[in-house]
Amino acid sequence: MNPQGPKRQRATVIVERDDALVLVQTRQGLWLLPGGGVSRGELPIAAAARELHEETGLQATALTFLFTHESETNVHHVFHAVAAGDPQASDDAADLVLLREQSHVPALAMSLATRNIIDRFRKTWHAGPA
Repeated sequence: MNPQGPKRQRATVIVERDDALVLVQTRQGLWLLPGGGVSRGELPIAAAARELHEETGLQATALTFLFTHESETNVHHVFHAVAAGDPQASDDAADLVLLREQSHVPALAMSLATRNIIDRFRKTWHAGPA
């Protein structure tokens, strides 16, 4: 059992643009996949759509559940999103970047969970979800 209490439920969204992943930067400078906490009574897929829109301005036209990733403090429900338009950093994000190469991951300040989720996605789903 986690001595800090139950793990926080998070919806994490992978959005691809021209073989690049959309990342958002927090006000603290950390780069993350779009996403956030699942509110009480909210389904993870609804939280994924909401957080994607809040952080990037994108409206998901399709969300596919990929996998669950458990970190020390969070349970990430990871979704792949299809969304039209150009992502823009919103009030919830300080900046936005398209991560094109796996080799660029070490150069960005990211949480271990974000690195692990990106690595698992690229190894398992690189050609897109089944």
